[in-house]
Amino acid sequence: MKRLSCVLLCVSILCGCMLPAETGKDTVLQNVQLMTESVLPYEEGKREETVVTLTEENTNRTSSFSNEIKADIMRKQQELFYFSSLEITQQNVYTEILYALENDIEEMVLSTTDTAIVDKVFQCVLMDHPEIFYVDGYSFVKYTLGDIVKKITFQGSYIYVGEEREEKKTLIEQEVYRVLSNLPSDASDYEKVKFVYETVIKNTEYDIEAKDNQNICSVFLNHVSVCQGYAKAVQYLLGKLQVPSTLVIGTVSNGEGHAWNLVKIENEFYYLDATWGDASYLMQLEDESQPIQNTLSVNYDYLCVSTEEILKTHTMSDLVPLPFCDAKEANYYVREGAYFEEMNYEQLEKLISRYKEEERESVTLKCADMNVYECVIEELIYNQNIFYYLTGENNSIMYTDSPRQLSITFWL
Repeated sequence: MKRLSCVLLCVSILCGCMLPAETGKDTVLQNVQLMTESVLPYEEGKREETVVTLTEENTNRTSSFSNEIKADIMRKQQELFYFSSLEITQQNVYTEILYALENDIEEMVLSTTDTAIVDKVFQCVLMDHPEIFYVDGYSFVKYTLGDIVKKITFQGSYIYVGEEREEKKTLIEQEVYRVLSNLPSDASDYEKVKFVYETVIKNTEYDIEAKDNQNICSVFLNHVSVCQGYAKAVQYLLGKLQVPSTLVIGTVSNGEGHAWNLVKIENEFYYLDATWGDASYLMQLEDESQPIQNTLSVNYDYLCVSTEEILKTHTMSDLVPLPFCDAKEANYYVREGAYFEEMNYEQLEKLISRYKEEERESVTLKCADMNVYECVIEELIYNQNIFYYLTGENNSIMYTDSPRQLSITFWL
């Protein structure tokens, strides 16, 4: 559960700003400003290189496992995003690296002598397999004859081995079973994605010092993590629910590294960023001595968004081509009836009435474009028409607005 000290919103309230009300009473709209610039760098795996000089008599390259095993492994990877994005020669290397990591092979002979391919494919393996939480890098030996690389052998770098690894696997599966037991059996793919997004956020604190923060142990066992831990946990849970998803890496607004997810719902791709949906990540208090009320626990601006939306704040790496996402049907605000293509008071009334009945803590309006956003701000904030639908203590209403995301949140 969330701790009170990790609150989503910083209170930069417009205290003392008294707006005249048509009722003759003083009313105050308190604006809580959104902060979205702080991020954690994405940490890639460690890499160690050794070079061995060969003689003419010792240049053979042999495989560490049979073609039958390799074919079976390749068949099981066909639906995975990064594997399917690779050309066949790289898929062979992918299979060899995966087999080595899963079976603790000490010197796996690879079917490539190109170290750039090894780097790329190793990363693709870990992007497709969040369950490989026990690996944090790799080493390889490059065998050369003169200036020619004759073969490369690969070995994983492990943070957990033996009984300790198996114990953590068991504990992770127990926690995953507990989490997923709360999901209705008839949930749609969208409902599964929303459930996972909310569950990871509500049960995880963002902490740059968290142990195992680059893998799923941090989320499922310790409940504190950073962006990569969040994204891998989302991917792992959705995999258990048979919803296609993968990890995406890149940078965010200030140029620092970041990780998030790509999901597929009803044959359409969407982006999802649970880290940026989390209170303990996005916001910090300006004055921690002041009690904070009416704070959001989940920010839905990053649940099932388009390429256009995610590119406002994120930049994807070029590891493999990513699909262009332009569908809106599974976007959170569209599904909630909170997506406004014009200032529609009837839509607003229905939305607020439903949220009150459901005893929700807030209502967020998402606008189709800047023109709609400015119109909504004009009508509801500057003209104070929001007071026809909401009333707050001492005739005040707290809200937050995000011009970048074209969204406005009012607390109920």
